[in-house]
Amino acid sequence: MEFRKKRGITNYSRTAYIMLLPFLLLFIVTLLIPAVMSLGFSFSKVSTAIEFIGLENFIAIFKDPLFFKSYFNVFIFMLFSIPITIFLALIFSVLLNKPTIKGKGFFRTVYYLPAITSIVAVSSVFLTFYNPTGLFNSVLATIGLAPIPWLTDPFWARVSIIIISVWLNVGYYTVLFLAGLQNISTEIYESADIDGANSLQKFFKITIPLLKPVVLMGMILSTINGLGAFEVPNILFKNGFGPESSAVTVGVNLYKTSFEMVDFGKASAIAWTMVIIAAILSIIQFIVGGKNNEA
Repeated sequence: MEFRKKRGITNYSRTAYIMLLPFLLLFIVTLLIPAVMSLGFSFSKVSTAIEFIGLENFIAIFKDPLFFKSYFNVFIFMLFSIPITIFLALIFSVLLNKPTIKGKGFFRTVYYLPAITSIVAVSSVFLTFYNPTGLFNSVLATIGLAPIPWLTDPFWARVSIIIISVWLNVGYYTVLFLAGLQNISTEIYESADIDGANSLQKFFKITIPLLKPVVLMGMILSTINGLGAFEVPNILFKNGFGPESSAVTVGVNLYKTSFEMVDFGKASAIAWTMVIIAAILSIIQFIVGGKNNEA
């Protein structure tokens, strides 16, 4: 009997490994091997032959002012877009989670649509809105305000990218937070109602603490996505740089270095700085979130 049981467990484990095999092969071919090759390229000069040059690629990118400019722009974008996105997603998810709201399925679909809409299409539509005679300036003109140089002023160029980023991502995180809210027992809120807690007290004392792991995951995902931003600057600005290089991102710099300058070694070094910084920011968020949870 014991032998049959062990044999059954062995067969079950073998079946599980067979089921995992397609994913493992895909992971190795499309992610692991390219990552290892990219790491090797970052320490090499890649041309007709691959020549090991040590840290020269990293030294070269740290001497390039555009490298620091791209990271400065990305951190500015994330500094404003991530808090706004998370805040709006929290508000919308709480509203959609109310039992008195009718048509929840419709609103969830509407909020989630930007997340599945092509970034190229969205950026192209916003590009028409940002034109000097586009929708936004037309609305400003009707209320007696001066037009805004959305695409020609460094400050407003950054604002234009932040607006698109928030619009694209709010719906995704709204649905994510809504799933987290639905896992919070209604009995907790009923107990708070008995104690006389109002809506704000329930939001800050119950909803936020219990939803903190999901919010933390959302912040980490948005940080990783923010570091790799590429499509929006390239569509809004033909060269991807914007006025005074105010819109160039690390992703744009990486693309131009690899495919326009054809310097795969330097591009690989830029890519690995993105990996390292994303890991550092994620660890910091985990530590801060963990301390808050212990408190």
